[in-house]
Amino acid sequence: MKTPDTTTEENPGVPRRPRVLFTVGGTAFEFVRKLEVRSTGELLMLARRRYRGGMGGPVVIKRLRNPSGFVERRRLVEEVELTFRLNHPGIAKVYHLKAYRGVPHVVMEYVEGRSLDTVLNLVAMRRKPMSPAFAAWVVSEVAEALHHAHTLRDEWNRPLGIVHRDVSPRNLRLGVHGEVKLTNFTAAFSTLPGREITSRPLVKGDVAYASPEALRREPVDARSDLFSLGLVLLEVLTGKHPLAQGDAAPPPPPDLPLVQAQGPTWMPLTEVAARMALVGPEEVEQMARDVPEGLRAVVARALRQAPADRFGTAAELAAALREWLREHAPAYGRQAAAEEVAEAAREATGRRNQAELLEGGLHPEELTAEEAAMASEGPPPFLKGDDVTPDLNGEPLPLQDLVEELDELAGPDEEVPGEDLEDDDDGHQPV
Repeated sequence: MKTPDTTTEENPGVPRRPRVLFTVGGTAFEFVRKLEVRSTGELLMLARRRYRGGMGGPVVIKRLRNPSGFVERRRLVEEVELTFRLNHPGIAKVYHLKAYRGVPHVVMEYVEGRSLDTVLNLVAMRRKPMSPAFAAWVVSEVAEALHHAHTLRDEWNRPLGIVHRDVSPRNLRLGVHGEVKLTNFTAAFSTLPGREITSRPLVKGDVAYASPEALRREPVDARSDLFSLGLVLLEVLTGKHPLAQGDAAPPPPPDLPLVQAQGPTWMPLTEVAARMALVGPEEVEQMARDVPEGLRAVVARALRQAPADRFGTAAELAAALREWLREHAPAYGRQAAAEEVAEAAREATGRRNQAELLEGGLHPEELTAEEAAMASEGPPPFLKGDDVTPDLNGEPLPLQDLVEELDELAGPDEEVPGEDLEDDDDGHQPV
């Protein structure tokens, strides 16, 4: 079944008609605009909460892909339920899981600002990296948030064993006041007993930031996230990524099992695994040769092939970065980070005008130039301009109808109190 459209497109010159996507417990969620369409088929939308007594604040609604079977449905429910347990200032909250028109939607905290992916696009446009202090600050904040998730226990004091599995620039938000938020725990793994197990050889999350053990479909733990975060740190410091190093594709590892990406990839999955298997001290040293020595050592340790050779915990990684900041940039914090991002945006938009950034009409006119720089459909910044081959081993998973279990979890669709709603021609419900 085709995934139904849960948004409305605007007609030029015609005032926008507010659209209520669905309600939860009497709170209506009104569509504002599309934010991003991910390669996995997930759609992110900006929405407003509307209470019975008036308007509420903005939220992000993520329309997920349809689970394809009973195990996938149960895992989706379990993964979202895990996110409800997370309570840390560095983690964007998840409020609801709602089945709407047969498709799961997750309601999440909206972080006003930019994703780190957008910042990297700005860096590429202005042709100058962010400061080492910015990289150390942002990654230390993420590491502390990860440590909370990694060490979380349930009400019986059992470790949940959470692994994010999708630590990447796209899932890191930088607020307008310099706060850093980790998002998208819906791909998380947990060792909690009783969770559904799937035999599908699927690599979750963005494979460009997957650890070597994840690409080999070996057991993963918190140290897998640290490798991913090490890649993020390297990219922010240098603007480089191991996948963009070298022209000739290395041969795939002989013991590489058959794996499948969660969505389309910008490089064959076997080549991704081969390149990640070559990441070692010498390559990291070469890529980070202009990085301050202390930070270069942190990156090198985070990107060790063997998990046992990396930092033992995310807290250790955060502590190493905090120590470097205390010595080299003791005054750096939220305000400095916010100012540096704003300056990067000004410099980048000075190099490209609004029309060039909005070419193709992918973004609404009210988006700023720096927001429009987010690569919704294109390859990541480090692959911009490269000739890459689609991965035939990474086709999207088939979409099927959700069954009663997910619908019952979310509850029946409700009408907005006091409103007489009727279906519009496009299937939406106008207010």
